Amino acid sequence: MKNVFKMTLIVLIAVSMLLTACQDQVTETPSSEPSEGTGTTPAPTAAVTPTATVAPTDTPVVSQSPEPEPEGEVQKVVLSNGTRSTGNTAYSASHYNLHITYTGEYVELINYTSLMRHGEDMGKAPVVIEGFEYQGEDVQSYNGKLYFLVYDFNNGVYYLYSYDYENPPVKVTESTVYHYEFVDGAIYYTKDFVQGPIYSMNLDGSGEKQLTQMRAHSFSIDGGSIYFYATDAGTAPGLVRYNIASGEETTVVFPFFSHNYLVFEGYAYYVNDGTYRSIHRVNLTNLTVEDLWLEISDYTVSLNISDGELYILTSSGIYKSNLDGSGRKLIYEADESLQTGIYIFGDRIYVTDGYDIIVVDRDDGSSHSHPMY
Repeated sequence: MKNVFKMTLIVLIAVSMLLTACQDQVTETPSSEPSEGTGTTPAPTAAVTPTATVAPTDTPVVSQSPEPEPEGEVQKVVLSNGTRSTGNTAYSASHYNLHITYTGEYVELINYTSLMRHGEDMGKAPVVIEGFEYQGEDVQSYNGKLYFLVYDFNNGVYYLYSYDYENPPVKVTESTVYHYEFVDGAIYYTKDFVQGPIYSMNLDGSGEKQLTQMRAHSFSIDGGSIYFYATDAGTAPGLVRYNIASGEETTVVFPFFSHNYLVFEGYAYYVNDGTYRSIHRVNLTNLTVEDLWLEISDYTVSLNISDGELYILTSSGIYKSNLDGSGRKLIYEADESLQTGIYIFGDRIYVTDGYDIIVVDRDDGSSHSHPMY
């Protein structure tokens, strides 16, 4: 009997100790651990109330993180060329290569039926602008509008369109347009693929006027004159000058055998047709000729002048030199054969090999390639 009583007493004590331990565990909070070396437990409020001594750097600053850049957004970029520059539309073969311009905020190009925008980061690929579905060529930006040519496959001619980024593109004129430039708030243009007179019209397509009697395929503007290659200059082709103010038409170089030329500060820089693309320049006052580069082996050459330097595109790379041909150096060597057309916007050069758009920093030669398709 005593043994039973003892066993019962032991069980009761064990149960009592177990219940006491469970009660202590329930009333104790995880954040209220006793301080080391003491048997006291801090009040629950002391564990949850923040104090003024907490350093600001201990507080998360998620709200101060920069806003993520919206997907597809392109940052604006400032690109400028000095007055000693020819611009990017002098060479007539632009129809067959890059169709690209700088708007004052972005570099924009038309690739097949896509309008693409390139911004501040050269390493980022151009972004497609939705809502544009025109197969435009020879794109130019003027007075906030985008101008481009559209080929009419039924009639085999080009028409000029303008786009204000809000409404659908509109045809500027019912006249055909092959090569065009903006001069003093008017459009100067040729109509014919082969050769024809140069015309002018207002920006809205009104007031069409024939300017030249001799026929041009394309033309280059320098100062107050238009220069063009004309096969009807005489018994051979010649370089003809049209004075915009007086309307006088004069053959200044005869004979002149080059479709690939530009005029700048009283010189015509050109590549002889039918050769290995040697580069020369002729003084338009005394007609003296200087040979700038005679040993070019590549057939394709485009010329551009920016900030007083001559830029030369061959199929294998890009060179630059002084205007007299001295100081020539290679600034970009291509992996694939480059196509005709070299466009310079500020410190950037845009070229293509037909597969990629290649952006070259003209100062250090670094480059980025972005797929065209």
